[in-house]
Amino acid sequence: MQQENTKTPAVELINVSRRFVSPTGKSLTALRDFNMTVERGEFVAVVGPTGCGKSTTLNLVTGLARPSAGEVRLMGGPITGIDRRVGFAFLLSSTMRIFICGL
Repeated sequence: MQQENTKTPAVELINVSRRFVSPTGKSLTALRDFNMTVERGEFVAVVGPTGCGKSTTLNLVTGLARPSAGEVRLMGGPITGIDRRVGFAFLLSSTMRIFICGL
C-alpha cells in the first residue's frame, strides 16, 4: 500500500479556468487563472459575493466539474471524478436557519 506524502497539499488548484456556454451560446468565464492551495489539516471557508466562483471552485475540488484549463489536485494526484474523501456544505443565512430549526 502506497503512503501519501504528508508534505503534499491536500488541495491544489493551479492556473484553473472554468468557462460555461449560456443557452444563447455566449461564453461565460467563472474562474480565470485561479490558484489556491489548502494544506493538510487546514480549515478553509470559501466566501464572497454572488457570482464570484465559490460554487464553481467547490465543484472542481469535489470532482463534480472539470476545469476548462489548469489542474486540480487532491492529495498530490489529479482529480478524475467524485472522491469520497471530499465534501462540502452550503450554509444558509442565520434568518433561514432560525426558520428551519423553528427557533
